[in-house]
Amino acid sequence: KQWYQRRVRGEWFTLLTEKITDPMYGLFQRYNNGLNFQPTHLSKVNPDHLRQFEFAGKVVALMIYYKITTGIHFTRSFCKHMLGEPLDFTDVACIDNDLAMSLQWVIDNDISDMVELTFSVDEHDFGEQGTVELKPGGSDIIVTEENKLEYVRLLTEYKMTGSIKPQINSFLSGFYSIVPRKILAIFGPDELELILCGLNVIDRKDWKKNTKYITYTAEDDMIVWFWEILETFDQDELVALLKFITGYSRVPHGGFSQFAVIGSSGPIKISKGNGTVDNLPKSSVCFNLLLLPEYTSKEMLKERLKTAMSYASIGFDQC
Repeated sequence: KQWYQRRVRGEWFTLLTEKITDPMYGLFQRYNNGLNFQPTHLSKVNPDHLRQFEFAGKVVALMIYYKITTGIHFTRSFCKHMLGEPLDFTDVACIDNDLAMSLQWVIDNDISDMVELTFSVDEHDFGEQGTVELKPGGSDIIVTEENKLEYVRLLTEYKMTGSIKPQINSFLSGFYSIVPRKILAIFGPDELELILCGLNVIDRKDWKKNTKYITYTAEDDMIVWFWEILETFDQDELVALLKFITGYSRVPHGGFSQFAVIGSSGPIKISKGNGTVDNLPKSSVCFNLLLLPEYTSKEMLKERLKTAMSYASIGFDQC
């Protein structure tokens, strides 16, 4: 059935992207305290890495096509590459904030006395140190007041493009084969990240506004308690509950209303569950449905709900 196929597809893509960004495979490197990903130049140790980047590009594009959030936060510079937008030195901050601050200092100050600064950069590959020239003969060209803006531009280009250009091109080759570049022209980097990753912060009011009730009403104690409990949940607990009900750990771009339009599962729904108060809440992720027995107190509902969330399996197993 369509809803089952959608859940299987979503779960498969989610697991696949986890493998693609797994450090064991050496394709992507984490930046910004592990929050963002960008291709790494060290992937070249794998002779088949460019084909794997092309495959990764196709996977990400297909997830956009099927409206599945990837959960992968690419660096701002890599998002700009996907959009074909020019980069500037401020984008370096997403991969190396110290370098960005240093480049800003170079721009803002007189560097006439910095005779040790040249058009070159030191790189470390698998324990071996090497020097990369930013322009022909760069190791012998001193950065001066007259050429420092060129130095900033070239170093920026190398860090965010030149050092990983084959990887970027292979990824984009696969990506554009599914999602043509012109389709993305209307988006900016922040909008693209929302499409790829969904919303980072779960809005309780938006969730409540877009939830439907079956056999319960908004005035019933169980429903009143439910929303009061959510007010006490932190973001990690809200994510766990969302995943328990829908199978997804992120809200689609556009908010909770999009659950009603991105597939055949419909909006999030709450209904009475079968069994006694000794039973845990259940969910059917294929229908975005939460089944709540009629517990006798808010404390009991919260305890049972948190227990069910902790035991919840991922994906379509809960259909």
